[in-house]
Amino acid sequence: MMRNTLLTLATVGLAILGLYLLTQAEGSSGLLSALTLIFIWGIAAVSLNLINGQLGILSLGHHGFMLIGGYVTALLMLPEKERAPFRTRLLSDWARNHLDLDKWLRGAGLDFIANSIDLKFVVALFLAGLAAAVVGVIVGAPSLRLKGDYLAIVTFGFGEIIRLLPNAPEVAALTNGPLGIKGIPGDAGTVWWTFFAFLFVLWFLTRLKFSSYGRAFEGIREDEIAAEAMGVNLAYHKVLAFTISAFFAGVAGGLYASYLQSVDTQTFNFFVTFFLLVAISLGGLGSITGAVLGTAIVVLVRIYGGFLEKPYPAYVGYLGGAVVMLSAFAFSAYIRKARRLRPVVETKHLIFGALGVALLLVTVLFRNEPWMTQTVQFFGLRKILLAVILILIMIYRREGIMGRAEFSWKLIFGPREDIPTEEQRKQDAWLSNPDLNPDAAKKEDDDASA
Repeated sequence: MMRNTLLTLATVGLAILGLYLLTQAEGSSGLLSALTLIFIWGIAAVSLNLINGQLGILSLGHHGFMLIGGYVTALLMLPEKERAPFRTRLLSDWARNHLDLDKWLRGAGLDFIANSIDLKFVVALFLAGLAAAVVGVIVGAPSLRLKGDYLAIVTFGFGEIIRLLPNAPEVAALTNGPLGIKGIPGDAGTVWWTFFAFLFVLWFLTRLKFSSYGRAFEGIREDEIAAEAMGVNLAYHKVLAFTISAFFAGVAGGLYASYLQSVDTQTFNFFVTFFLLVAISLGGLGSITGAVLGTAIVVLVRIYGGFLEKPYPAYVGYLGGAVVMLSAFAFSAYIRKARRLRPVVETKHLIFGALGVALLLVTVLFRNEPWMTQTVQFFGLRKILLAVILILIMIYRREGIMGRAEFSWKLIFGPREDIPTEEQRKQDAWLSNPDLNPDAAKKEDDDASA
C-alpha cells in the first residue's frame, strides 16, 4: 500500500513538473490547449461513466448538465465591466440586485475570496456543480423509474429541453438568449485549474467506485432484482449516482465555459454527449481509466485530425479505406486468437479483409487514371472516423480497450503480498482454530497420524 501511494505521488509530481516545463516552453500553446481539453472532457467522461458504465443506465442528457454549469459559472464570474451593460440591457431588477457573487461574498465578510479570482472561481465552480446536481435530482427522480430505451429517450429529451431553455424569452433575461454570454475571465480556464480539478474528480470517483456505494452501483448494473433482494435501495442509489454525475458534469461545463471565455446554447449540443459516449465506449464502460484513455483518443482525433479533411487526390481516400479495412481484419483476428476462440477468422472478418484487398488493388492498378488523381475533400471526416471506431468497438470488442479493469501498479511491477488486514487476521484465526473449525481439527489429526 505504501509503495503504491509513493508511486502515485511521484507520478503526480512528475506530471506537475512536466506541465510546468511545458508552460515555459515556446510554441507549446497547441499542446497545452489539447491537454486542457483532455482534462475538461475527461471530467465529463468519467462523470458520465458513473451512470452509463458503473450503474448500467443509458443516459443521453449529459450535455444539459454541462450547459447549466457553463451558464452559472459565466454569470457568476462575469467581470463588472462586462456585467454592467449586460445587466442594463437584459437582466430584471431582482437579478440586478441579487445575481452578484461579489456582493454575496462581501456581504458574508469574505472579501479575501471576492478579491481573488482563483478563490472566486472555486466558489463559482462549486455553485455551478450544485445547480447541475439539483437539476439532476429533478430530472433523475421521475426518469429513473423507466428502463432501457425509454429511459435513454427521456434523458435525451430532458437534455434538449435544458439546452433550448436559455433561448426562451422568460429565461433570456438571464442568459442573453441565443447570443450567449461573452467576456468570461480566461485566467480561470487555464491548464492548471483543469489539471487539479481533473485529479480531484479522479480521486473522488475512484474512492466512490471501490466503496460500498460503488459496489451497490455495480450490483444494480448486474441484476437489479438480486441487488434489491440483498437490501440495496434502488431508487436512492440511482438518484445518488445521477446527482453526483450531474454535479461533476456541471463542473466540467464551468471549466469549458471559462476555457472558451464564452457560452451559448450551441456550445453544449447533443454532439457533446455523443463524443463522451464514444470516449467511454472506446475506453471501456465501467472503467475510469478507460474513460480517460478514450477521452484522450477522441480529443486528439478532433484536434489533430484536421489533415483528414484537407483536399487530397482520390486514390488517397481509396488507400485510406484499404488500410482501415485491413486493420479491422487484423485486429479482429488478433482478439479472437488472444481469447483462443475458434475459428480465428470468421466470415464477417473475411469480408473486411476482402474489401481491404480489393481497395488496395484498385489503388495500385488505377493509380494514374483521371478519376483517381482528381482532388476530393471530405468534410466532417473526423466525426465519421469516430463513428466508425465506435461501430468497430461495438462489433469486435464491446467491453472497450480496458473493459472494466482499472490501471494499477501491479500491471507494471507485478502482484505482491499485502499485509493482511485485522479482519483477515480474525478470519485466518477462525479457520485455524480447532475449537471453532472442525475441519481444522480434522486436518491436525490427519497430520499427526501421518
